[in-house]
Amino acid sequence: MKMSITAVLGALAVLPGSLALTLSASSKVTPTQQVINMMTELKAKGEKMVEEEQKTYATYAEWVDDESKRLGFEIQDGEAKIEELVAYITKAESDATELGHAVEKLDAEIMQLTTEKKEAIEIRNEQHDEYLKISKDYGESVDALQRAIQVMSAENYDRGQAAVLLQRMSTHVPGMEPVLAALQQAQQSSEPGAPEVAAYEYQSGG
Repeated sequence: MKMSITAVLGALAVLPGSLALTLSASSKVTPTQQVINMMTELKAKGEKMVEEEQKTYATYAEWVDDESKRLGFEIQDGEAKIEELVAYITKAESDATELGHAVEKLDAEIMQLTTEKKEAIEIRNEQHDEYLKISKDYGESVDALQRAIQVMSAENYDRGQAAVLLQRMSTHVPGMEPVLAALQQAQQSSEPGAPEVAAYEYQSGG
């Protein structure tokens, strides 16, 4: 609308010059008629300019309406995307919290298993040491028995002489002491009226 007013004012500005030219060109038309003719032409031009302005405004209004709709749809899509992202973030935070608890639980289980493994290794080492000790004792006893058998087989010792020999051997032959104790226990058990409790106590102590 500002363009129409400006155009009308411009047309009015050139009106005196146009009117003078018209008066000089035709002396048969009265000045009043000439003014009317000029104003009629000016009106037609103004109406044409107003019509063009209205068309321009209509085009602009249609563009504004289209852009408003487009932006409205984009805003809706943006809001939907924001809601989707917020939901995703909320779920991710929940999953992170849940996984954190799971990690803490696994850490506790790992610590417990590590402790149990350490205890099991200690027990196994103790049992292994005990096995080595027992195996060594058994080995020494077997060797002592073999030596005692060889010595007594070489000479015909009676029971008393064999006992004295074994006692002597126990002072310098590893493993002979338990062999001697076992033989003495077996001898006592074989004698009539020997107490059975003594044999039981020896086996328990061995």
